[in-house]
Amino acid sequence: MPPIILVFVVTGCALFVISSFFLGWGAKADDAGSNPLKTVGAIATAAGVVDLLSAIYIVTRSTVAPVAGVWPSADAAADAASAGNAPLLIGGLVGFYGLFFTSVGLAAFLGMDLRPIANLAVPVGLVPLAWLPVFSGLVFFQSTLVVWVVAFLSVTLTVYGKLPAKALGGILLLTTLYTFFLPVILLATGAGLF
Repeated sequence: MPPIILVFVVTGCALFVISSFFLGWGAKADDAGSNPLKTVGAIATAAGVVDLLSAIYIVTRSTVAPVAGVWPSADAAADAASAGNAPLLIGGLVGFYGLFFTSVGLAAFLGMDLRPIANLAVPVGLVPLAWLPVFSGLVFFQSTLVVWVVAFLSVTLTVYGKLPAKALGGILLLTTLYTFFLPVILLATGAGLF
């Protein structure tokens, strides 16, 4: 199986920290003047790098057989052409998110302008909808892509002042719980993904 559990755990933890920041949990500088946003940025960057490395691993390990019900869909596994492209398709999807988390992390850590990140969130949220057929019959993965559309577009709206930061924090927290931590629990307990 590809390192998808690693992607879920690491990116989920990073998104939890990001959502906590937007919810105001530990978001204020302490008396020593430390900047929690820099810490959030460092964690997001680390997750992005793990995602990018995982994407490279997935793409270069093309001999990894698809696992029905986990990666990608049973229909794609049955289709020789799709199954042959599965590592590239899944690696590309993980790469989308790896680029975003690395970029947002570096921007936060270095105190850079977040408007380009908001702009990047639009294609990172929308283009992966093209992967819906790859996950044919896998409700969890298809619903995850839809949840991520809401999350990424919410980032854009928040950066441009159209959505309150706490609302984004709530959206990201729910996204974390559903799209990252729930699958980790289901996979760890052998329940499988729905």
